Amino acid sequence: MNKIQRLRLISAIIVLNFIVTVPVLHAQLFKVQVDAGAFDRKNTVVDFRLPTPIEPGNYSLVSQGGDILPLQVDQDNTGWFILPSLDAQHTAEFEIHKESHSQQQQDSAPHLSIGENAVSIKKDKTTIEFVTFTGSVLRYFYGENSPPEELDERYKRGGYIHPIFSPAGHELTNHLNAQQHPHHAGIWSAWTNTLFDGSNPDFWNLHRNSGRVDIDTLLHFWEGPVTGGFFSRHSYFDLTGDEPKIALNELWEVRVYASPLDAAQPYHIFDIIVTQTTNTDRPLLLPEYRYGGIGFRGNKEWDDPLKSDFLTSEGLGRDGNAQRARWVHMGGYIGDNLAGFAIMGHPINYRFPQPARIHPSEPFFNFAPTQMGDMSIQPGIPYVTKFRIVTSDGEPDADLIDNLWNDYAYPPGVSIIVK
Repeated sequence: MNKIQRLRLISAIIVLNFIVTVPVLHAQLFKVQVDAGAFDRKNTVVDFRLPTPIEPGNYSLVSQGGDILPLQVDQDNTGWFILPSLDAQHTAEFEIHKESHSQQQQDSAPHLSIGENAVSIKKDKTTIEFVTFTGSVLRYFYGENSPPEELDERYKRGGYIHPIFSPAGHELTNHLNAQQHPHHAGIWSAWTNTLFDGSNPDFWNLHRNSGRVDIDTLLHFWEGPVTGGFFSRHSYFDLTGDEPKIALNELWEVRVYASPLDAAQPYHIFDIIVTQTTNTDRPLLLPEYRYGGIGFRGNKEWDDPLKSDFLTSEGLGRDGNAQRARWVHMGGYIGDNLAGFAIMGHPINYRFPQPARIHPSEPFFNFAPTQMGDMSIQPGIPYVTKFRIVTSDGEPDADLIDNLWNDYAYPPGVSIIVK
């Protein structure tokens, strides 16, 4: 057992599941009223907290007109469903039924065609993959990868997403590219320019041997009729001293949603929430720098700048570098086919809308709040970042991305009525 493994063992969190006796109400005692607000809604992800506990599991939402939608209730007593459509300034009302969507379906009744385990899992010894009816969405390395012979042991790691897929099955990310930035790993998280406990660990550039980020534990994963996903824990190791020290603990929540089957342009959609906390009573200081945080590396074919491009919410391309944006799309040709993905920032993110780091010639993107000045992650104050990712084929559709961003940033209102 090496030093890092010993430190992982010493610092590991034991997750205890407590069973609390609480009254569990029958699901049909609730009505769910959804208010579209200022935007037209189409295939919109909706979540809400129930006011009193019901059993986790799969339910149905039944509208006054007889439409039936799958509802998934998680361990946190949060319900998740996908709203097919609702005009701006209108409301819709549903009853919660205990029967699952597949039990409730009737061929004669209109309904959204999403059934049991619309998001399913494939798991092997190193990765967990999430699949919808329209194909694979993403793969996460919860175990160590297998670097090519050109790369040494420093690049053997886990704790990142690769690949993400377009609905047509094209891989949109890259990792372990021995010819160009091998430390770029699909979708990953790391800070570059830091100050910690009198040292300057660089958690981004593995070849500098001063810091690294590794998987600690895959804590939990699930699949279901509306959403599948996982929670995992990562550790930021400061390697500048005689012994490795953990500077940050990091929690990833990744949530994949059922892909809409009636969209004019098919797409996959998933969320990433990253929560970072200091491991000691000392802060991690983040001086002003042009990149750092959550990085995105595009398909290897996009290493040729003539085969790839960017589009920001402000209508800019690569000239959107260092400009603030609500979302950024990266895409290009894979063979003869166009595909890409949009990265949407959430309004809760620090310094939103955050500045973009768009590489002048390579397929690399990063929302970089440190471009706007010094930052810090302080003890006792979690640093939370939220992104929604949408993958698609063909040219980027700015109107669709804007609509999906509005759903993300300003979701429909939900009221729970106890009957």
